[in-house]
Amino acid sequence: MKIFLDAAGPGEKLQSALGHEIGSLFLLVVIAFSLYYFWQRAFTKFLGFALFALAVSVLIFSPDFIKQFGIDLFHWLFDGWIQSLT
Repeated sequence: MKIFLDAAGPGEKLQSALGHEIGSLFLLVVIAFSLYYFWQRAFTKFLGFALFALAVSVLIFSPDFIKQFGIDLFHWLFDGWIQSLT
């Protein structure tokens, strides 16, 4: 009975597998759009899309390296301001 409870169900395995695959595909799309905007010299669109993709990846997919980058970016941007409030 304990072995049955410790095993991951098919739904959990499917979620894990699809979440990883969709996350990888999302990262590929982000890179493609970012390069397109960068080569078109549409830097405002490039920065807007990059920030939007960063927010989506942190909140939905949570890849570890992008999540850590978002945390580091937040601290770099707002750490001095937050410390000045205290």
